[in-house]
Amino acid sequence: MAEESKKIDRQRRMLLGAGICGCVGAAFGARIEQVKAAATASAGDTLVHFQGDNEGLPLDPNALAPLEPVLARPRSSSGEIREGTANIITVIRVPGGELEESFEEMAAGDVVAVSAVCTHQGCLVSDVGTFGTAEGKLACTCHGSIFDPRMGGERVAGPAPRGLPMLPIMQESGHLVATAGFTGKVGP
Repeated sequence: MAEESKKIDRQRRMLLGAGICGCVGAAFGARIEQVKAAATASAGDTLVHFQGDNEGLPLDPNALAPLEPVLARPRSSSGEIREGTANIITVIRVPGGELEESFEEMAAGDVVAVSAVCTHQGCLVSDVGTFGTAEGKLACTCHGSIFDPRMGGERVAGPAPRGLPMLPIMQESGHLVATAGFTGKVGP
């Protein structure tokens, strides 16, 4: 009988320990999500070049050629460039008059900013397709999802389950500035 009592006590301790670990893990996971959310693009952030000779410098919306995407990152008002995949943004100028009216309020004139992270598997979306249904649209080169910048990054083909979330922007002092955070979940 004493052996069985010890076995039950051991099981109870293991269950209690697992429960405590689960609670601590859940709390830690929730905190990680809070930190991630705080670290993503938000109102007041200036869009800066992601890479190349101009890395870290503000994007000049007047220098953007139509349908030539540029990768950017948000820089907070304190000057911190927000890192992480969720903060890679595709900025693209839509040819005059082609932006769907319902998205004009979130664009800076004819310049649109969308997440550069494909909602299918998280690949970067920064190429403009040149043939078929991809012509003039953002194409994910990993698995073929296609998104239309004229329609706020809406998915028009491929395995991605939804479109690319937009980053509402405005032009301020010759720079592109976020007016809010992303309109939806970034990535898969």
